[in-house]
Amino acid sequence: MSLMEIAVRTGVPLMDIEDLVSGTATEGIAARLGVPLLALQEFVIHGQASAKLAHRLGMSMASAEELARCLGREGAIGLVLGLLLGARGSERKNAAAGV
Repeated sequence: MSLMEIAVRTGVPLMDIEDLVSGTATEGIAARLGVPLLALQEFVIHGQASAKLAHRLGMSMASAEELARCLGREGAIGLVLGLLLGARGSERKNAAAGV
């Protein structure tokens, strides 16, 4: 999947996706995920998970940090991209269901 396709599917500007892939979290991505920018930066750069980010991942803070440690920086970035793609899909499902 190309970065352009990810941007189109998630509704996030291509530049934000490119920045994330290079290791820089942006306000647009943080807003789309519903987490503070600082929390997203800490997760991508240092593997530290806030309560809100861990909740988005569906796990405890300790589990999220262990996952980020095991995946490494590139894996954490991939995880965030997956969250973005999943968040967009759930928004469409909720809209179709009238939620």
